[in-house]
Amino acid sequence: MEKVLSKIIEERMKSWELDSTSKKPTTPKGNPFPVITISREFGALGAALAAHMSEKIGFKMWDKDILQAISDKLGSDRKFLEALDESRRETIEDVVVGFMKKTSTNSGYIRTLNQVVRTVEAHGNSIIVGRGSNYICTNPKAFHVRLVSPLKTRTEHIAAKQGMSKADAQSMINKTDDERAEFVQYYFKKDVTNASDYDLVLNSGVYSLEQMMEIVKVAYEKKTGFKLPMQS
Repeated sequence: MEKVLSKIIEERMKSWELDSTSKKPTTPKGNPFPVITISREFGALGAALAAHMSEKIGFKMWDKDILQAISDKLGSDRKFLEALDESRRETIEDVVVGFMKKTSTNSGYIRTLNQVVRTVEAHGNSIIVGRGSNYICTNPKAFHVRLVSPLKTRTEHIAAKQGMSKADAQSMINKTDDERAEFVQYYFKKDVTNASDYDLVLNSGVYSLEQMMEIVKVAYEKKTGFKLPMQS
């Protein structure tokens, strides 16, 4: 089963490489760049930083692609997986839903998530967004970042982005943050807010995406010994 999963990820990686050959970072054969994981408060621009860095250094960004890889392996409805993603259902509901819809349950999702993340980690040259990936990776040189930002700043950002009231935006932020924290606590027995679980914690309310990328680049190179390539 793991070989099948690895083949799926390899095919996706090869497809990405064909589309971005000029941007793919070059490392000694068999020695890929360690992955970067990005944990984030909702609205703190974690995915935006991952996308910005992916563009500038040529790393593959894994966000919703992780769901697609899991869906490919499980043969599941992606919409159902999105409902499970970074949240948790009560056990009885999980069993009933899995039985009635003949699709994956939380246990299948989390088991496959672990396999996907570790396969991506083995290939390296990637940025993985959320999903407790910093607790799944096993390479001691993997670099783990967490983005935070004041609630007021995040509320204004989400309200503008989603075209909703600030009250609704704050409610969405609180709900999403709670679900992500519960996901990490339930499956990894960790507190997602514990700063010592990360190599670097950044306040996106203070720094721009470009500034955060520069900070991550310096810290990553100090920890891993790999010099990141920068695209013009």
